[in-house]
Amino acid sequence: MPDRLKYPVVLLLAGTLSLSQGSGAHGFLPDEIPMAAGTALRNPADFPIVSVNFYNSWTPSRLDIPHQHSVRLRLTNRSDDWHLFALGDDAALRDQALIHKLMPDLRKDYPNTRLSEPGSTVTLPWRFDREGTFSLRCVRAAHQGRSEALTIEVAPR
Repeated sequence: MPDRLKYPVVLLLAGTLSLSQGSGAHGFLPDEIPMAAGTALRNPADFPIVSVNFYNSWTPSRLDIPHQHSVRLRLTNRSDDWHLFALGDDAALRDQALIHKLMPDLRKDYPNTRLSEPGSTVTLPWRFDREGTFSLRCVRAAHQGRSEALTIEVAPR
């Protein structure tokens, strides 16, 4: 690599790594993070809880949530394996799945994902401020395409 390119690359990498540090689950991100399926919330307050269970499939298999409604999705992993559950539209989940194919050992929460160990329950606070059909599925490389996604339909009240 030419000398003139080495230092900007090092600075770029150092800056990128420093962004992932900090307190809280998501580093230096704001309390509300706009995403493909709505807005991820870091401070869920007293939003209603919507519970779903996963054991090779979702129970229930579908949720209907009013547009602009904020909830705490409570995801219970009843399987004997860990999962990385991600919420998004088809394009966002396809991109996220590719990342996990390239880095199959990645086990990290992001604004739209939750790492769920066997038998654990995790919470994903979310404001559904975008209308449409969205999915919640495991994006772990070894699990992609092995089970149906949870369908979330967001429509006007």
